[in-house]
Amino acid sequence: MLTVSNKIKLAQRELGKSVIRINPYLEDEVKAKHKDLKYFGVKDTDQIPKSIIAKLKKNPSYAWLTIDKGSDKGRAIDTDLMNPITYRAMTGSSSGGPINIVKGINDFAIGTDGGGSVLAPAMSCQLPSIIGAGFGLKGKTKKISTDKLEFQASVGVIAKRVSVLKEVMECLTEKRLEPIEWKPLRIAIPKKNSIRCPDNSDMYERVRKHLSAIEIDAYRLEEVDMSGIEDRKKGLELIDKCFHNDQVDMIVTYEGPVDVYGYGETIPQQLGEVGKSITRSHGKYLIRAANMSNTTAITIPTGELASGMVLIAKSGIDNGCYALELARKLEETIKLPEIWKRYFIEAKAKYSGLDFESFLD
Repeated sequence: MLTVSNKIKLAQRELGKSVIRINPYLEDEVKAKHKDLKYFGVKDTDQIPKSIIAKLKKNPSYAWLTIDKGSDKGRAIDTDLMNPITYRAMTGSSSGGPINIVKGINDFAIGTDGGGSVLAPAMSCQLPSIIGAGFGLKGKTKKISTDKLEFQASVGVIAKRVSVLKEVMECLTEKRLEPIEWKPLRIAIPKKNSIRCPDNSDMYERVRKHLSAIEIDAYRLEEVDMSGIEDRKKGLELIDKCFHNDQVDMIVTYEGPVDVYGYGETIPQQLGEVGKSITRSHGKYLIRAANMSNTTAITIPTGELASGMVLIAKSGIDNGCYALELARKLEETIKLPEIWKRYFIEAKAKYSGLDFESFLD
């Protein structure tokens, strides 16, 4: 297990890149903490309420190590950082957080999501994530998106495992997030041949493949035409129809690869045909609309690069609990490549760089 000083050295290697600041009080703070700590980073934004960060700081199992970089002006692409998994420009706007997780600096990251700014960066780095709009975990102020939609960001969590997402959300909500009683859930999935992923696979086939790996008897699957949901306004309309008109409990999609074949950024889309061309096939669908619909949304990575399952649940604690339970079941059945687990999930960074002191006579 790395010492605090070694953790700090790891973070220092990323200063000016994915790390904005390192907690100068860390070594004193951990003295009152448990030995088996989880380190975390917080996005460099003024939108996360201090009360939320205070709960994490107070928790004896967590230590705040870094302030993580966010993209300039909250854009969906961070042109300052490279994604260490896809070798493309990093997805934003909670861009530094997932990078600091896969580089072994932190165990989880706290970000904000207005139109996919937690869910998409996490998926692009093959990590699970959750946004807390449906739990009432909101940012401070309302804003206008680049496609002229009003929204209020939610607070979200990115981690290596769904179990850590759940643990942190329990800390933030101060509630035990377990379904009180199980009920048959109505789940909307893409209708066959209604929408294709950037690799030309049928999203329906992707969803059914992963859902069929769990005991599906407790769920009623309902196929819904999801054509056009790469457009955020159509995605918002679909979520509203599913939850309010059709009375489904959850929506499940398969999204990605995120920002691999094209970049999902709305500003270039408004700059002629070239702008539209480079932003096609970005792989972002309902993750761009989930927060604006005031939902609880969870991403679970699969064995395909920068891709994963997306669970979207109605607002409310109980609905969020059902989504977390389904996410846990799916994660258990999804086998990520051994090389991925060895390098990024199970790896314990031991080398934090040469130093001059060890070479002094």
